[in-house]
Amino acid sequence: MKSKIIYMATIVFLCIFCVTLHYIYDDLQHNRVHQHQEVAKIDDAWNDNEAFVTHLPIISIHTNNQTIPGSPIVNASGETTYELSATGERNIMAEFSVIDNKNNQNCITDTATLTSYANIHYRGNSSRHFDKKSYAIDLVLEDGSNNNQELLGMSKHHKWVLNGPFLDRSLIRNYLCMNVAGEIMEYAPRVKYCELYVDNTYQGVYLLMESIEYGEDRLNLTKTDKNKSYTSFIISQDRLDKSNNFLDNFTKYTLISDTLAFEVRYPGTNNLTESQKSYINDEVSKLEKLLYSSDLYKDNSYMELLDIESFAKYFIINEFFRNIDAGKYSTYYYKDFRGKFKPVVWDFNNSCNNYMDTELDGSGFSLPDAPWFTQLLKDKKFVYLVVELYKELRNTYLSNDYLIQYIEDTDSWLSAATQRNDSLWGYVYDLDNYDEKNYLTPVERNVTSHEEAISQLKSYIIQRGVWLDANISSLYQYCAESKNSNSMIQ
Repeated sequence: MKSKIIYMATIVFLCIFCVTLHYIYDDLQHNRVHQHQEVAKIDDAWNDNEAFVTHLPIISIHTNNQTIPGSPIVNASGETTYELSATGERNIMAEFSVIDNKNNQNCITDTATLTSYANIHYRGNSSRHFDKKSYAIDLVLEDGSNNNQELLGMSKHHKWVLNGPFLDRSLIRNYLCMNVAGEIMEYAPRVKYCELYVDNTYQGVYLLMESIEYGEDRLNLTKTDKNKSYTSFIISQDRLDKSNNFLDNFTKYTLISDTLAFEVRYPGTNNLTESQKSYINDEVSKLEKLLYSSDLYKDNSYMELLDIESFAKYFIINEFFRNIDAGKYSTYYYKDFRGKFKPVVWDFNNSCNNYMDTELDGSGFSLPDAPWFTQLLKDKKFVYLVVELYKELRNTYLSNDYLIQYIEDTDSWLSAATQRNDSLWGYVYDLDNYDEKNYLTPVERNVTSHEEAISQLKSYIIQRGVWLDANISSLYQYCAESKNSNSMIQ
């Protein structure tokens, strides 16, 4: 009896400590800029007879008649490869420029506020099949070396993503979810809207996003040293066939992770030594062996390697917005060699019932089926923290009032830019144009107007919140001793 009281007291103390810590350091950690709250909307108008004017920054890419690599090529067997450049490379060097007059109007005839060369290619998995492409951007000097630049008020770096919201007809999911995550977590990629031209042709509304990288104002890790056998690192988890340079970690060689694999993203290929890769492999395996141990929920040993609060927040954010790829695909973890494993959110395009192949109502959980999280949920301390943090966040950044107002304000602020985007891509609202690459399946799931897309997003968030409020405590089923007594690796 005494031991149970001590155990429960430990859980309560841990959760109170983490929640208190969150609020103490919130103002110090987050300097999130929400673009629609910082930049005034103008009543911009545009037609084919006038110079293009917008309150959004304008980004232009000039390829000099090169084909942008990265388009998918599907052979007769259904296998997909990706188009290379004319010289057999996965990138081309293009000219990249920005017009960003801060709070003033931006006109396509204005002098660029930034110019650079950039290595670019189309990016994404299913999104590479979309008519509206997304781009990986690596700013470089003429000699090919890195050119770290501040873009749209975001901190200097050379690697960026131009995300083209397309399957998300609201244009808002990544902007909303990344910014909400940025208010809750230690770090989430910053995002800013812009309008894009490629070779003088208008391409619509885009979201410039920080890619997940090492950097002072991104993941501020202790810099790697090639002379050391240990290193800070960033790893990504995705489909096994997406990389030839994956780790041979515990969940891979035991087949627990099935077709998933980890790839080292930092240090990069040119800086990662074999001894450092071995170190990273050992660190990942060390954590996984603790997570999959029969003693997981009997002691706190895994918490010496894993930041439990960061993982709880990641769980809540991705479950609230029902981002069903989280914890499996496009999943990122990082670890300073002096610190603990932490996760980073990424890609909410499929969230809020926008998954291409499957319709999801507001019910259910996804992360209990994801590696690492399926084990974390077996620890009552983790579940308790998730439940209590969720209840706190439902009064702030995950409240219906906050989220619905955020969507409405963002949509109103985009306004004419949305209309311009739909003048180019609005054919998707005609369901007679349906195909399996650019639409949700089945066809009746697709909206027929931007207004319907906004309404659908708001309705889903309300529905999801109602279900989670009633069912968040059901997560305790996963840590019941009767459920887990024979399920661990002995």
